[in-house]
Amino acid sequence: MLIGATGLIGQDVQKLLQEKQLPCFAPERAELNLEDPPSIVRCVKQYRPDIVISCASYNDPAGAEKEPDKCLLINRDAIATLADACHQHNAVLLYISTYRVFDGSKKEPYTEDDIPNPSGVMATSRWQAEQAIMARCPRHIILRLSWVISHWRDNLLKYLLDRISQEQEMAVVADRQGCPTPGDDVARVIVAIVQQLDCLAEPWGTYHYAAAEPVSENCFAETVIAEASQYRPLTIRKLRMDKLDERDGLQAPANATLACRKILSTFGVHNKPWRGSLARMIRRYFHHRSAG
Repeated sequence: MLIGATGLIGQDVQKLLQEKQLPCFAPERAELNLEDPPSIVRCVKQYRPDIVISCASYNDPAGAEKEPDKCLLINRDAIATLADACHQHNAVLLYISTYRVFDGSKKEPYTEDDIPNPSGVMATSRWQAEQAIMARCPRHIILRLSWVISHWRDNLLKYLLDRISQEQEMAVVADRQGCPTPGDDVARVIVAIVQQLDCLAEPWGTYHYAAAEPVSENCFAETVIAEASQYRPLTIRKLRMDKLDERDGLQAPANATLACRKILSTFGVHNKPWRGSLARMIRRYFHHRSAG
């Protein structure tokens, strides 16, 4: 069962599951709503899935500060309910989490042994969801991701492409590092884990995945500009250089890099470079814009 099949990651996961002919049920919000915990229990009880993949979350850091109750209901309480339901019906829970559970103060890539220290309502709710899963559902996989990029939905790549298309200046920082990870690459990893769950004895626990080659936000933006210039003439190529502590509001951690040794040793999953996928995503972005 796939929760969040219409989202940035979920859509790619569902497509890949279908390509590999792996049976998957993706309930619509009318049937399973994370703001309605009883609907979660009913859905798991009715369909009794072997594996539940949870890709849905409240994912707006600024919005979470304005409506913390809603964020906590979706990100913490609903996932605790889901973990209970999965354990009761002997289902594996594969939960998609985030680098934001860390504060970003570490200089090296974060490992699974590093202790989370989230900042803000949204990040805290994701860490509390992880804790609830660990306490309530022993048969679980928690997969933390770095920057997820795509040609659609809210993410760093689409922000940059939107600003380019609108001929607007782009505000970026040099003191923020991450690993831009394409959504379809995340789907590849999730499906690879799913396919191996029956083959491994006790793979339960927390794993990190990020694309290879960390990069600063401003260097990533420069790469996007260079690639986008092949698809349309750019009247504005200027980057406005900020610093993280100069930005208004709650900011993402300065370090979003993740070490991927554990997922390689357990599942044989290699992290792919992001540059090879960037041109394809940018091409799709401009193709969709030209198609209306």
